[in-house]
Amino acid sequence: MCGAMEYVNSSDIAATVAILAYVGLVFAAGVNDVLTLTIPNRFSGAIVLLYPSYVLSTVYPIDWLSSLLIAFGALVFASVLFAFGFWGGGDAKLFGAVALWAGPDFILDFTLITMATGGVITAFVLLQHTLPHVFVSGFFRFRDVIPKLRGEPIPYGAAIAVGALYGAFTLLKVS
Repeated sequence: MCGAMEYVNSSDIAATVAILAYVGLVFAAGVNDVLTLTIPNRFSGAIVLLYPSYVLSTVYPIDWLSSLLIAFGALVFASVLFAFGFWGGGDAKLFGAVALWAGPDFILDFTLITMATGGVITAFVLLQHTLPHVFVSGFFRFRDVIPKLRGEPIPYGAAIAVGALYGAFTLLKVS
């Protein structure tokens, strides 16, 4: 047999399929959060349950123990954000599940991209609610509107999904 197929083994295919399934789950969770402002537990659970298939199928060494510790730390961090009302419970669980996949190699990139994207989404929501008030009452009354936004839902799952997708495409390049 000649051609590129002779260089592809079943481990490479299985790892790629696991990553693509992860991409689908993360994308679905982000879209669901934008549309309904909820992230069902089935998305986070499936992301966690899919991880061992990736670890077992990739030809590259994975420090899965460090990944578990990072995921636990991320879940604790996200739970604190939830406790203070900054994130929803679904956001916290999704962040922890994705941190498992990010592991020690991609956790910083994932977190920074998630936070930056979350800032953009928050600014968009803020502008969406304040621009009508700016035009009606003048720019200097802009700050009077900000306290009214406390508790305004932000689909942070979309930001987590963007950070996760960056990590997934990085994994695809590595695999």
